[in-house]
Amino acid sequence: MFVDVIVVDDESDICDLVCGILADEGFQTRAAANGVEAISAIKDRQPNLVLLDVWLGDGSRDGMNLLEVIKRDHPYVPVIMMSGHGTVETAVTAIKLGAYDFIEKPFQTEKLLVTITRALEAARLKRENSEFKTKSPLLTSLIGASQEIQNVKQTIDSVAATAARVFLHGPIGCDRVAIARYIHDNSLHPEGPFFSINCASLPVQHVEIELFGIETLEQEKDAPRKIGLLEHANGGTIFIDEVSFLSPSAQARLAQFLMAKSFTRIGGSHLIDVDVRVICGSSISADEFAASTSFKQDLYYRMSVVSANIPSLSERAQDIPLLAKQFMSTLAAARNTTEKFFSVEAISVLESYPWPGDIQQLKNVIEWVLIMNSDQKKNTIEVEDLPPEIIQGNAFARAWNARSAQIATMPMKEAREAFERDYLAAQLRRFNGHVSQTAKFIGLDRASLHRKLKSMGLTNDDDGM
Repeated sequence: MFVDVIVVDDESDICDLVCGILADEGFQTRAAANGVEAISAIKDRQPNLVLLDVWLGDGSRDGMNLLEVIKRDHPYVPVIMMSGHGTVETAVTAIKLGAYDFIEKPFQTEKLLVTITRALEAARLKRENSEFKTKSPLLTSLIGASQEIQNVKQTIDSVAATAARVFLHGPIGCDRVAIARYIHDNSLHPEGPFFSINCASLPVQHVEIELFGIETLEQEKDAPRKIGLLEHANGGTIFIDEVSFLSPSAQARLAQFLMAKSFTRIGGSHLIDVDVRVICGSSISADEFAASTSFKQDLYYRMSVVSANIPSLSERAQDIPLLAKQFMSTLAAARNTTEKFFSVEAISVLESYPWPGDIQQLKNVIEWVLIMNSDQKKNTIEVEDLPPEIIQGNAFARAWNARSAQIATMPMKEAREAFERDYLAAQLRRFNGHVSQTAKFIGLDRASLHRKLKSMGLTNDDDGM
């Protein structure tokens, strides 16, 4: 993993010694002889860790004051204080101001390396805890046996372990963030940071600030600067979702960054070099992007070295039983309640619903079902136990209820034939009219199913198909 350490000490031999030790261990090091140089180095690029001497001998920029500035502007950067004249009081004060630890000079190399390793690990855990809300405990978006989702998963698995940029096209609600996180977790640097931003959720003028940050003006050198997500994500991955909402200015900045792998903060002139994998996403299809006149085409093609088109839930309805079962199991465990099971009829209703909110809507429906059917004695969810909007907005559900009442008045032979026809029509709808997939699922060979469908009048131009 790329680790950038700034060593701040007014004794040049100490700086050279520490930088040499760390370089031998694979760290990238930068040295600063005083607080002014340290501030300048941190402005150039946010480090992963700072080793800071308590006494720098430059007044307002002494170690303790510098520690306060660093923790104010860069709360996730661990700082280890060093001193050859340390006291318990000094150590306690440093810890209270936010230092990770305090070590006395001269120190043993092993102790220094262990302290740095622990500080980096603590910072990683702190960062991941703050990022937890962007994570999905289970990548439900890629659960399924349909060919459509298997193709997407194959693409994502193939590209994850490379450094290639990826563009995720998929409907609203398909949890593109979770897929981006999956790519990061299976990348060349899974231990690096992961950050995401949804360009549609912020005012247009704020997105550029969030991505690139704002430089501190010279006359306000002690004011907090804004560190952008690209800088925070150094050594890891950033997911930029709904990129069609980027302003022309932000598009130009991002295009320049993708070419040069460096950028300037807004209002600044110093180039900041970072090693960040960029994943982009949008609910707009690749064809719409290609035809867009408001989005820079050269930027789009730089973003999409590899494109993954995530199918909507309605395009892979056969995956709904697996998804519903997974959501039910996960939510029941989280609520410490009994897991419910869906009847064949209820599953058929779920499969035939259009799901405008995609995966997220399905999850919400399963949670609603679990809450509203809390009776511990009832384990099976029937059609009538589903949310009203699912039933009312579902032609199949209405037809099923009407058909059930009709079948109840028929002789057994006619009822069996009617049920079989309705069952086959439902399965065909489930597999989008694919006879081979339907035959495999219900346990018939393709030729036998063809004959049965023909005898029942279920042809390709039948409305029930």
